[in-house]
Amino acid sequence: MPTFRDLFDVDFDQLLTPSVVAMSAAFAAATTIATMFVAIPVGIGFLNFGEIVIYTAAFLLGGVVGGLAGGVGAAAADVLLGYAMFAPITFVAKGLEGFVVGRLAGKSTRSKALAVAAGAPFMIAAYVLAVAYFEGLPVAIAQELPIDVLQAVVGFLVALPISQALQRRFPQLE
Repeated sequence: MPTFRDLFDVDFDQLLTPSVVAMSAAFAAATTIATMFVAIPVGIGFLNFGEIVIYTAAFLLGGVVGGLAGGVGAAAADVLLGYAMFAPITFVAKGLEGFVVGRLAGKSTRSKALAVAAGAPFMIAAYVLAVAYFEGLPVAIAQELPIDVLQAVVGFLVALPISQALQRRFPQLE
């Protein structure tokens, strides 16, 4: 498993190859769709399935694709769903989350769980702080925090078998 120092040691020659750009675009679109069409309203936001796509992209294709899928796809969904005030926050929060998960996730279930445990707090902290700013700290703690934790856990539990099945079906993803 990479160390924290290795997290941002990116090989820039491989950063934006045509295949990385194509897969990032495909997973960003899938994240937007999963966020928009499976949106369960809760509090001032919504629980969605975008996290599943972000984690799947990160597990299969690494940090760059996970980060772009999360940042671009989820921010686009915010704008299209009328939550434009959250789009910049979402771009950073979900982008960092997807990047960190993708950089840290190895092949084992344990490493993927640890990667989500390291990446999800970026998303959780960003949204809790944003809601605290917009709605107050009590709302952020009582409503936003539990939903974000639930979204990360559900995202991991569903993305894990999906990514494993896709990896078996498409071994070239390794």
